Amino acid sequence: MNAVQIRTAFILGAGLGTRLRPLTRNCPKPLLPVGGRPLITFAMDHCLSIGVKRFIVNTHHCAAAYDRAFPGRSRRGAPILFRNEPVLLDTAGGLKNIEDLIEEEETILVYNGDILSDLPLSRLLTAHAAGGREVTLALRSNGPLRNVCLDARGEICDFRDLLGNPGVRRCLFSGISVVEKRFLRRLIPGKAESTIPVFAAMIREASGSVASVVIDEGNWEDIGDPEAYAQIVAAVPPLRYGDGCTAPEESADATNTILLAVPKGVPAEAGEDEVAFVLRTLGLAAGTRVELAQVGKGGSDRDYFRVAAAGGMPAILMRYGRMYEENDLYAAVASFLKGIGVRVPAIYGHDPERRLILMEDLGERDLYALRDAPWKIRRSLYEKTLALAAKMLSLSLDRLPAGLRLMPGFDANLYRWERNYFREHCVRNVCRIDLAAAEGEALEAELAALAGRLLSTPSVLVHRDLQSQNVMILDSEPVLIDFQGMRPGSPFYDLGSLLCDPYVSFPEKGRDELLRLYHGISHSQYPWDLFQEFFLLASAQRLMQALGAYGFLGLKREKPHFLNHIRPALENLIAVTAESGSLPRLHALASRCRDAVEIGDLRGFLKGINTKFEREDDRV
Repeated sequence: MNAVQIRTAFILGAGLGTRLRPLTRNCPKPLLPVGGRPLITFAMDHCLSIGVKRFIVNTHHCAAAYDRAFPGRSRRGAPILFRNEPVLLDTAGGLKNIEDLIEEEETILVYNGDILSDLPLSRLLTAHAAGGREVTLALRSNGPLRNVCLDARGEICDFRDLLGNPGVRRCLFSGISVVEKRFLRRLIPGKAESTIPVFAAMIREASGSVASVVIDEGNWEDIGDPEAYAQIVAAVPPLRYGDGCTAPEESADATNTILLAVPKGVPAEAGEDEVAFVLRTLGLAAGTRVELAQVGKGGSDRDYFRVAAAGGMPAILMRYGRMYEENDLYAAVASFLKGIGVRVPAIYGHDPERRLILMEDLGERDLYALRDAPWKIRRSLYEKTLALAAKMLSLSLDRLPAGLRLMPGFDANLYRWERNYFREHCVRNVCRIDLAAAEGEALEAELAALAGRLLSTPSVLVHRDLQSQNVMILDSEPVLIDFQGMRPGSPFYDLGSLLCDPYVSFPEKGRDELLRLYHGISHSQYPWDLFQEFFLLASAQRLMQALGAYGFLGLKREKPHFLNHIRPALENLIAVTAESGSLPRLHALASRCRDAVEIGDLRGFLKGINTKFEREDDRV
């Protein structure tokens, strides 16, 4: 049986690319760069290899970007017709919308614009000619979403389990099919609908009415999410079309290539390694100009750069040093958290040798930036943040994947280090209070008992720095950052970090309402009174750590703006120790520290520090 001749290829290009945001916020997914050129051009070249003469591409999201990518409206001499959908119509609706562009008895090739493949299309065409059906789908035996069911005869018997017929084998639909124009008559004009329920209805009416062929030869990649995209652009598979020739290369000045924004100059802080890494990760040709703008001053041996990109593909480049082991864990921890449903920045690429990470740009808004917003708005965001935290804090440690590296967990030694950090850098260095030996011993006994109580709670994964500046807000949803220090510990520690955060204030009863909310959604084993008691103890522990950090960073690291947070942190510590009632010595010491901060000579001391050094935008 001779293969059918295909004149027209319909490439699906109208989708929103939701799974690939923010890369697709201002760029259609099929126009994302791979190997220095738009992804869709690989699909076009694949189609050209079997004699396709023209392309039809449906558009919706950022439709004007296609005109910029294809100013001549052609690809290697083959004309491209763009059919815009003011309202997104999905696959079936998109096909119906181009019906008038198809000849009466024409056969067309339908090709998803977000896949990368060189499977032998000739086998699909031959199978379609042999079957004589309205539609023939190219299937794969393996893949991430095998939802096409085949019966014992090898015929499709179900899609997505819509018909309740599992058959004997499950395959993946490749996103490539051959369609007769008569199939389009089944579709309803203007209806936003996928082809899958249409196929299922056809099978329900007549078994075997949707044909298929399993083609496992060749490459097939779905650009599904930022991680998959980063892997593909880092190692583009060597595609071979038709007679075995390799996929044609783009010229260096190809008009179809989407480039990053023209730079105003790479800052001295970023060198050739950083630029080369960005180009490689984003799949851009060598020599493409990149703009890197340093973001803030960095902290904890990390520097950040915003990558400016035309076409709406913002990214953040993180460069980290060797001072802190936890920085090495960032990418792996991000991948793990994403896997359990905790929203974190997508990681586009990681070069552990050069200590570089390219990640999602989350913008500038965090819970701290919204500290003066109406409580109704803030409360909603805190509720969402607590829901995210619950996913992390409810995970049993025995469910952690093998090989996941974390920082050492909270134990008696770490709790001791935190309280000594507080006593040295806040009590002694900032507040200038020296405790008598007996007084210090009594305080140590009280704080050691506090640590013992926290160690009696279940050990779960904790962020360790879950405060307002580490919760970014993107599209009204919280995204966690600075999680590289995640470790086993008490869940109450993170709750204290978030709800007794010195950077922000809460309205009267606001904190209690949020804590009660978390008590409910977490299905805690503790009754409310005991749950609240553990929260107050953990909040006191966390506040000691924060106060130590403010003193250390403000004086030792000469970042005086951190000293401004000491007063509100002390007020919080005084409040939680008073409410707890079980930490009288810590309560008394926090009150003495507050009094010391209020005396005139210390205010002058802090003022002098603040005028001596330039303010920096670091985070604890």
